[in-house]
Amino acid sequence: MKGLMDWLLALKYALGSVQVQILLALTFSQIGIATVFYHWIEQWSWVDAFYFSVITIATVGYGDFSPKTDAGKLFTVFYILLGIGLFVTATATLASQFLAAAKEEIRRKRDRGE
Repeated sequence: MKGLMDWLLALKYALGSVQVQILLALTFSQIGIATVFYHWIEQWSWVDAFYFSVITIATVGYGDFSPKTDAGKLFTVFYILLGIGLFVTATATLASQFLAAAKEEIRRKRDRGE
């Protein structure tokens, strides 16, 4: 249980970073815009549009959905080119902040003699 609490504190610290907050806001905004686009242009349900937006930006790409319209295909090309960089940067920054918080907690425990 103590390890979980340390993990949650590190996550709280990481999410408190303005840089992480901005990158996550941009990432979720991009997913939201893509979801709306696919819902309206490809006529997918909201869940399918959201699902496709997330698996595409995360580079999972199961292949169960693909755009059928030219507009959808062109949008997807730009979404991938912009989204992957943003997603990777957001994920790497969150992980970096998380690790920094975890290292700081280890240092504090060492200084207290725990």
